[in-house]
Parts: sequence; structure tokens; C-alpha cells
Amino acid sequence: MIVNTNPSSLSAQRMLFENTKAASTAMERLATGSKINAAQDDVAGSAIADRMTSQVRVLSMAVKNAEDALSMLSVAETMYIDQTDIVQRLRELAVQAANDTTSAKDLEYLQSEVTALVAEMDRIANQTMFNGESIGGWKNLQLGADTGQSIATHITTLSGHSGTTYGSATQDYAAGSTNLEIKGLSTSGPFAFGDVVMAGLYNPDTYFVQGVSAAQMHDDGTFTQTISLSSGLAQSITAGNEIVSSIGTIDFSVTDDPNTLQNEQFTLGGRGSLYRIDLSNDAGGALRGIDSALGTLASTRVSVGAMQNRLTHTISNLMGLTEQTTAARSRIEDADFAAESAALAKTQILQQTGAVMLAQANARPQLVLELIK
Repeated sequence: MIVNTNPSSLSAQRMLFENTKAASTAMERLATGSKINAAQDDVAGSAIADRMTSQVRVLSMAVKNAEDALSMLSVAETMYIDQTDIVQRLRELAVQAANDTTSAKDLEYLQSEVTALVAEMDRIANQTMFNGESIGGWKNLQLGADTGQSIATHITTLSGHSGTTYGSATQDYAAGSTNLEIKGLSTSGPFAFGDVVMAGLYNPDTYFVQGVSAAQMHDDGTFTQTISLSSGLAQSITAGNEIVSSIGTIDFSVTDDPNTLQNEQFTLGGRGSLYRIDLSNDAGGALRGIDSALGTLASTRVSVGAMQNRLTHTISNLMGLTEQTTAARSRIEDADFAAESAALAKTQILQQTGAVMLAQANARPQLVLELIK
């Protein structure tokens, strides 16, 4: 029997310390609801949970982005609905004007309403905004957690200037090119000498057509044609980029020198544009341009509706990813209350028995006194 060293007491102290530590851990987990309260609790799990937390937060923001994009597209659709109502009214006026029972004075009244409606269509196109920014143009929608997980979409704004003759380049053209082969996408065409066109979709530049080839007409009413521009392209364009006759037409019957053009030689709006509706002299021709505008509005609205459906599916997918990633993170870092409460009960009992055993171990050296008596 020894007195200076009490191995039983040391062992009881060590076990009491371990049980106290385990009880503290269980109480911390039950108090915070988290299984990982410090990196030392689970080094690998802590890193994985942090990465998953980043994913969950970013995916939630991507859902918000998609919902904001849906709101923006809803604004665009409202714009198209209002413009369609305007063009429908223009068609009513053109049909009324085409009837010989309409007097010359009546035609003046009808033309006056046409002018006001076309101006309003322009105002809607130019002033419709979302979150302080123009609704039209290319929009990049970030719909994922990482770089590159985005969708680019183009929202077209249609004004009274928009003509009905348009097409796309059949091949890539470098900056400086002047001769372009165009695949006409409209049934109104082909391009004509003096048309003012925009080349490109992203940052279109304006040119006027100084030469055209004979167009090859197709069974569906579209065409293929080579046009010559007054100046070379400011920037390269790729196959499929649109060439649109949408600005106006220049009359070169007086002079073929662009530097001597007079204001009266420029006709506002491309061929078939709403600005060129003349109910007094050509109500029938106005109907053709109006019908083309209705078709353009319908196809544009369809593309917006398709993108809205796509975003709806994107939101559903993102919410599913968020749900499953959150569940996976929960399995790593959330405390199991049933297991932790059982562990706490066990360690509390062991603490009590450990304290009793420590007292017993500390009392054992007292037996030495019996030997001395």
C-alpha cells in the first residue's frame, strides 16, 4: 500500500474529466442545435458544411434573380399587349378608311388618331422601364451558383419606326464589309435601293443601301438577296445576326450624293412602318403594314412567353437543388436531439458515479493508518 501516489484517484479523476467534457459537448449541442460548434468538433464536416452553406445562399439568390427576371418579362409582355391593342385599333381605322363611304374630312380625323396612336406606341417602346433601366436589349440572367450558369435573352422593343423588311446575314462578315448576302425573314421585301438598315443585334449600326441584287423569292414568301451598303461595317457580324430595314427610306431621285440629301428626301420609318400609314391615299397598303406589325408583335410576345416558361422551370429546379443541398448540410452539422439527450443523460450518471468513485479512491490511503496502529 502506498500513500504518495494514488493511481485509483488519478484514474477516477481522468474519467470524471472525460465524462464532464462529454456532458459539456452534449449540452452545447442541445443548446445550439448544431453538431459542429467549432472546427475541432468535425474538421472535414465543418469545411463541407461551409461550402454547402455558400451553395444554399447563392442558390436562394439565383431563385430571386429568376423571379425578378419573370417580373421584368411580365413588364415586357404588358408592353406588347398595349402595343397590340394600339395596332388592332390602327387596323380598325384602316378598314374604315378603305370604305368609300368615308368622306375626306372623316379621313383627316382618322389620320389624326393614327398619328396619335403611333406616337403613343413609340412612347411605350422608349419609356417602358424596369428597376430604372430600359426594358429593351440584351439581358444576362444569372441563374446559378457559379460563373457561366446564366441565360442571355433579348427583349425587343417595337416602335412605329419599325419596318417590315428584315433578314439575317447568311455568313460571318468582317468589319469593313460592304456586300452582304441576306436571308430575308419577312414576307415583306426584298430590300430596295435607299433603304436605311441596322446591322447587328447587340450594338447595331445604321447604314443605307446603295445597291441591291435581284432577290430570289421562296415559296413561303421570304427571300435571299445581296445588298451593298454605303459604308463598310463598323464591326464584324456573325451568321444569323439581323439586318433590319427599320429606320427609314432615302429618296435618291433628286441626287445620288448622300452629302447633298435634303430633309424631304428622308422618309421616316422603313417600308411598312406605322409612321408611313396614309389613310387618305393608300388605306389598303396601310393594312398590309399593320398586319405585318401584328405578326411581329405576336412572334415577339411568343418568345417572351417561352422564356417565362423556361424561367418557371428554372425556379423549380433551383428550389429543388436548394432543398436537397440544405438537407445534406443538415445531416452534417445539425444536432440529433434524441442522440444528444441520451448522451447527456449517460454522461450525467457517469459524472455522479465518477465523483463517488473519486471519493472512494481518495479514502483508500486511510487504510495505511490501520497498519500503523
